[in-house]
Formats: sequence, structure tokens, C-alpha cells
Amino acid sequence: MTARLSLSLTACGLAAFAATAVAGPIDWVSRKLGRDPAPPKTGVVKVRDPGPIALLPEQPMRFPIDDASPEAELPRGRSYYRRVELPKPVENAMVDVRVVAQDAPDGRGRTVFKPLFYVLDDEGNVRETVSVDKLALDIRPFQPTELQGCAKVKNLQRFLVATTEKDVGAAFESGARDKVSAPTKGGFYYSTDAVKVKLPYAATGELVLTVSAKPSERTCGEKPKA
Repeated sequence: MTARLSLSLTACGLAAFAATAVAGPIDWVSRKLGRDPAPPKTGVVKVRDPGPIALLPEQPMRFPIDDASPEAELPRGRSYYRRVELPKPVENAMVDVRVVAQDAPDGRGRTVFKPLFYVLDDEGNVRETVSVDKLALDIRPFQPTELQGCAKVKNLQRFLVATTEKDVGAAFESGARDKVSAPTKGGFYYSTDAVKVKLPYAATGELVLTVSAKPSERTCGEKPKA
């Protein structure tokens, strides 16, 4: 009941300005008039505002979940979260998520956020809980370390991105990573030995999220087409 009440209050309090959180006044007016919003922009759009996120299908969106984000008692424990809303329901959606590793608060090592999706109904209550299973490590020279995963959801329009309380303090552990090598911009060659990676799960983090309305065109883990 607490989670249902918290989500209902959140939905009522935030719905009034959810459309303008990212999309801007022109897109908001277009939706009110029944027109389609502007097409997705090229590349990843960064969002720093802690409010609700208006997300277009096929548009990668990068945002933090931190102590400035809302917090609530949710079905799988207390968590910071972000509310995401699509312009209209997507019958068969694929949600791709990239978790960007962050510096640990104590300055030792890196941490990651283990994402979980709470799919909402029209009244703002949790309709379905979707885990992002089989996160894969993406680590290479000169690139931010990431965990990558995806989930398929039916009839998706509104959802919360949160974590599971019991996972905070646990860790992602990879198997032995293959040897990595790559040329530098200066023409030198960079290489690393095979290693195992352990990344603690934290209550906060940073994600890149993309919702595809055409999941049948690719498999989970395959990058969205540009």
C-alpha cells in the first residue's frame, strides 16, 4: 500500500509538468494539439534536471539517478528513481540500458547502478516490475566502463527507473575478460591483460536509456540502428 500510495502521489504531483521536463514548450503544445512531437535528435541527449523525463522512441537519453532525484518506498525496497514517459504507448518495446560506472564516494574504485523498471498504469500504480537481467560488461581503452543490458516490455508508456534495495552493497562480477588492445590517437598501442572485474552496486548512478518501438528488427544486446 505504501508503494501504491507513493506512486499515485508522485504521478499526480508530476504529471502536470512531465511533458515539459525535457521536450520543451513546442513539443508540449504539439502534443496538446494532437500533433506528433519533433523527431529524435542525433546522438545522446543529456538530462541534468531531476524531474520527469519525456523520452522519444529511438532517442538515447543520458541522466543521473542521485540524491537530487525523488526517493520512495517501492515494491522492491526504498530507492532513488526517475520517472520516464513516452509520448504514446509502445505495444512491443525494447528498453536498452547502459550503466556508466562512476567513481566510488570514498575515491577507491568504481560503482554501478543496477537498474529495475516499474511499469505504471494510467493511474500511476505499478502494473509490472521488469528486471534487466544478464548485464554485460563493456570495458575498453579510452572509453567509459559500462554495463549493458535490455528488457522487452509490452504496452509501455510510463515507468520508473529504480534499483532493488537488497542489491545495494552487492556487486557485479565478470568472468575473465579477454585481453584488450587498441591504438592511441598519438599512434602508440595500448594493451591490457585478461582480468576479472568487480563493480559494487550503489544506490545512485548514471544511465543511458533508449526505448525502441521496433524490437523485432534486432536482438537484445544489438545496438539500435542510427
